[in-house]
Amino acid sequence: MALTTLRDDLMQEFREECIMIREEMEILDPLGTSLRKPAAQRLISTSTLIITEILCYGLFLGGIAFMVMMHTIYPFTVANTIYHTPEISNKLGGPNVNNFLLAGYGIVALAIVMFMVIARMARSIRLKNDILHQAGKDIKIILGMHLERKAAIDTLEQRHMLNVSGISMPVEKTKVNINEVGNPGYDENEQASSNTMTWRM
Repeated sequence: MALTTLRDDLMQEFREECIMIREEMEILDPLGTSLRKPAAQRLISTSTLIITEILCYGLFLGGIAFMVMMHTIYPFTVANTIYHTPEISNKLGGPNVNNFLLAGYGIVALAIVMFMVIARMARSIRLKNDILHQAGKDIKIILGMHLERKAAIDTLEQRHMLNVSGISMPVEKTKVNINEVGNPGYDENEQASSNTMTWRM
């Protein structure tokens, strides 16, 4: 494995950070948009859920009280009268009267359970809505931070003329040997002609 310089590692890390930020923004932007809701609509929805929850809990407790006191409330006192009157009970049949009373209590008990279930569901939906609203706010903050970081990266790209897709480095200057540097005051043709004249003399 070839050793890399610190500069190469930093440039590679810079490229990976750019790619990661763009990918995260592509994922978070639609999610944040879908979680965002108008404040008024959310207020109405939360109020409706709270009212539904309180109402269903009240109906649950009222249903239990109604089930206990049902034999004293008109018109359900008729069932109690039928049950305690032997002539009517014998005429209708004892098992039929018992089944009728059990069916009435069973319907009330089922309604009470349903009110309890609806109240629990309304509470669960309200709490989930609060969590989703908070998640939408957090995603909005994260997107803002990502946008700030992306702006800083774009500034660095423009300042140093970098291309993130294949980060290009500035062209390095080739090193010149000191013996190959020409002397501007030295003319090779003039030196050659003076050497020739010296030999002739």
